[in-house]
Amino acid sequence: MLNTTAHIPHPYFPTSLVLPHYTSPTMTMPRILTIFFSTVFLILGVSYKSISGPQKKIAFSRQMLFLWFVTCGFIHGVLEGYFAYNHKTIAGEHNILAELWKEYALSDSRYMSADSFVVIMESVTAYMWGPLSFYTAYLIYISSPVAPIFEFLVSTGQLYGDVLYYLTTLFEGAPHCSTNPFHFWFYFVFLNGFWIVIPLAVMYNAGCRMTSAVRKVESAGKGKKAL
Repeated sequence: MLNTTAHIPHPYFPTSLVLPHYTSPTMTMPRILTIFFSTVFLILGVSYKSISGPQKKIAFSRQMLFLWFVTCGFIHGVLEGYFAYNHKTIAGEHNILAELWKEYALSDSRYMSADSFVVIMESVTAYMWGPLSFYTAYLIYISSPVAPIFEFLVSTGQLYGDVLYYLTTLFEGAPHCSTNPFHFWFYFVFLNGFWIVIPLAVMYNAGCRMTSAVRKVESAGKGKKAL
């Protein structure tokens, strides 16, 4: 929502953005980031312990993939799910999830203005890719042969959403992004970049695994015909 009239002061771009329900954060940036990254590392630690025991005969690369999808499940389902459900009021709230979004929005104010694209994209991510990330992690945990299909599916959705997320604002000249290098390069570019680089790698790996499986089936079929 853009307007050139007087509005409540806020730290977001563009400066003409009107956020009538905005209230300043009550937590400092170091505290917010400490809570967020501590939670992520705790999730990673607990998840790794569950899949790396002596009774689990899963390759290290598959263990790392399991951790990725568990982390995605929590971020998509909890953090992004909170935004999707509370996007209309989040700018005036003060719980830890709202404070996280207020901090991140310094790099992209669309999260404070309930931008229609961001709301729809995050809703799809939270309600579809969140649960499917957990399900994919479970398939990896049990070494299901179906796992590569869901790895490819979820990664495609993540990649598509992230590409659109970047391009919809960059195409306009990034008017919603902060001029602060830390906010732009670390929050907007680096943190979101994980959902560009890793899904591409996962899609390639899953595609190779599925291709190999199909070749084995076709080779076995040709062998039976020869007999």
